[in-house]
Amino acid sequence: MRTLTRLLGTAAATGAVLFAAALPASAATPAQANYSGDATSSSAAGAKQAALNAAYAQAARAGFGSAQCLPLGTPDVWNNGPLNARATARTAAPQILPGNQWEATWGVQCTTQPAANTVNLNRFNGPEHLSTTGPEPSGYYLEGSLGWLYTSQVAGTVPLFSCKVWNSTDTFTSQAGNCEGQQYLGELGFAYSTPPAGVATRVLRRCQVNGEHFDSNDINCEGQYGEGVLGYTLD
Repeated sequence: MRTLTRLLGTAAATGAVLFAAALPASAATPAQANYSGDATSSSAAGAKQAALNAAYAQAARAGFGSAQCLPLGTPDVWNNGPLNARATARTAAPQILPGNQWEATWGVQCTTQPAANTVNLNRFNGPEHLSTTGPEPSGYYLEGSLGWLYTSQVAGTVPLFSCKVWNSTDTFTSQAGNCEGQQYLGELGFAYSTPPAGVATRVLRRCQVNGEHFDSNDINCEGQYGEGVLGYTLD
């Protein structure tokens, strides 16, 4: 459902950092930050791409490589028409621009890897909610990171699997290798079964809204129905 409250973070004003301040990529603990870009163009598509490029440039200045960042949410785009209202506010006389003027704001979320042999678990939204350690699937947009999973089992961790309800687009995450009798899609990684001492973690809970599954770091499932704790991801 696209109407879920976004507790995972959204893009804000140009260059604003919403999460922890960016750390060098070699840092032992993860840094997660959002960066936003604003741009104008004669076309909506051009404005959106320019805004995204500006967000990546903000991230690069903070030390993030492009491979560490993903577009966050969907771009805000609007048509200013021939009169640029923002320019007017800055000048004594209106600034008339030729043709239509489109403006867009878009953000990226960047993360660094907290430890060797870990992978980022992201939540995407599109036809339904999808939690995956893979690239952004076509037709989906990033809602945020759910934390990090180990790629191989370590003491105190349990495997998590990506599953899909038969004859449905609804995907869900499970601790069961047989996907609770539903369709098996693959192994995601390993999360702690209980919060370990001395390690920063986040709770990962499986939730449901109107029959659709989604994962959340909110113990209250963002106000929706909770199906149980899946584990604890690295923060």
